[in-house]
Amino acid sequence: MSEAVTTLLVPEPAELRPAPRLVDRPTTSPATAAALEAVPAPAAAQAGRAISADLLGASLAAADALVVVGAALLVFHGFYEVRHGESGLDLTYAGYGALGALLLLQRLWSVGAYTWRRMLDREAQLRLAFTSWTLAVGLVLGAVFLLHAAGDLSRGWFLGWYASGLAGLLALRLAVPSLARKLAAAGRIARRGLAIVGPRPHLAAAASLLEPALPHLRLTGHALDPSEVEQGGEPLARSLATLRRTLRREGVEGVLVLPLSTRTEPQMRVLQELRELPVDVWYCPAVEPRLANAGATTFGPLPALLVWPQPLSMTEQRIKRAADLLLAGTALLLLSPLLIVVALAVKLDSPGPIFFRQARFGFNNRPFEMLKFRTMHLAHCDPTGARRTVRDDPRVTRVGRFLRRSSLDELPQLWNVLKGDMSIVGPRAHPIEMKIGDRYYHEVVEGYFARHRVRPGITGWAQVHGLRGEVDTLEKARARLEHDLWYVENWSLWLDLRILALTVLRGFGCRNAY
Repeated sequence: MSEAVTTLLVPEPAELRPAPRLVDRPTTSPATAAALEAVPAPAAAQAGRAISADLLGASLAAADALVVVGAALLVFHGFYEVRHGESGLDLTYAGYGALGALLLLQRLWSVGAYTWRRMLDREAQLRLAFTSWTLAVGLVLGAVFLLHAAGDLSRGWFLGWYASGLAGLLALRLAVPSLARKLAAAGRIARRGLAIVGPRPHLAAAASLLEPALPHLRLTGHALDPSEVEQGGEPLARSLATLRRTLRREGVEGVLVLPLSTRTEPQMRVLQELRELPVDVWYCPAVEPRLANAGATTFGPLPALLVWPQPLSMTEQRIKRAADLLLAGTALLLLSPLLIVVALAVKLDSPGPIFFRQARFGFNNRPFEMLKFRTMHLAHCDPTGARRTVRDDPRVTRVGRFLRRSSLDELPQLWNVLKGDMSIVGPRAHPIEMKIGDRYYHEVVEGYFARHRVRPGITGWAQVHGLRGEVDTLEKARARLEHDLWYVENWSLWLDLRILALTVLRGFGCRNAY
């Protein structure tokens, strides 16, 4: 087993001590404060000029587009010169080439052909290239027929375009897996973290199978005692809390859970606890490669089922981040006169700073400092968030009441969006010490931390459904969490746009904001 695999120790019998080549990492007691730790440790050092697997996939997509458009133009010139004795450029054929490339890329992207795992699978690449290219050309032909745009379109050109494009695409697929493996072996591919969770004796076996097949992964092993999983209770809860905290600090991008029990209920208890992490969580029913050829879904050479998918893919995260930067930057520019007026009003209304800063839960439980316009008298500001704001709260200033009712106190959070701490749309960022009664929010509401699988937002699905203001009952807390989790699991760009539209219509002047 590679020395890259490390192990998190949890209470277990002495006979299950690690093999000498494993590097043990001691545990700490998971007190509430420790459970709130979030700043991830830096990822393992990469080679100086390593590139991401996503960039390699994007490069393959660009090469596919060049092959398709290039084939369209080359075949056109060949036919034109043969039939007319001169060369030229017909934009119609170039347009067909571009349309075919767009349809091909959409299809290949949707089936995951540009992911690292698929790029290493030569057989899958060849199959997907053939079926996707055939479908793309068929759709182009269908569009030409339905729009009566055939005209003098050459059937020979279409056949030549299809054949030459297919040859180019297949040639790429024959070369890419070998190139990808060579780059990974040379340390030129940035390695992603994968945590393997399971009984200690099975960790080495799983790693030895995964490392050759998926060389871009940086594997870490995390042992759980099967007898502890079977018994459940407080010891297992402490071990799982420590495991989640460690995985957050390591910054892993996926978790593969090996069999920990012969019974469904204990195994599902472990998987349910890992739902809080913003990563793909896979379950491997057996460390047996033969089962991977039995028609089951796989993770490398092992049979596996994706139990909890990552809420947003890397591409979706980039799209959402780009939208955040565009919207936040534009809003700050357009609203700058209003921000100046509000800042002056806050300063003139009561002594103290213009802005209020408070530690809030962020993505993956990382705390960050959220900005708001100060709405309370300085001596009564609560930077911990332990004391909730109630109706007619005497701590709130005159200007503060208006700002809270109109939600104008939230505008400085646009700066948090630009910094990357927040998003325009997402679950609201809660104070770290927010309580319901005398207990912390995250201790009372089961599955609370799963809402932190995406960046918190200025507005969100719960807010546009009236779930704002004071949270004084368990029912209100659960209702908010249900809406937040629905948003996390059903995210789309169109959903964000819908929430923004509803915020304008419903969000301002909410009666529960005080």
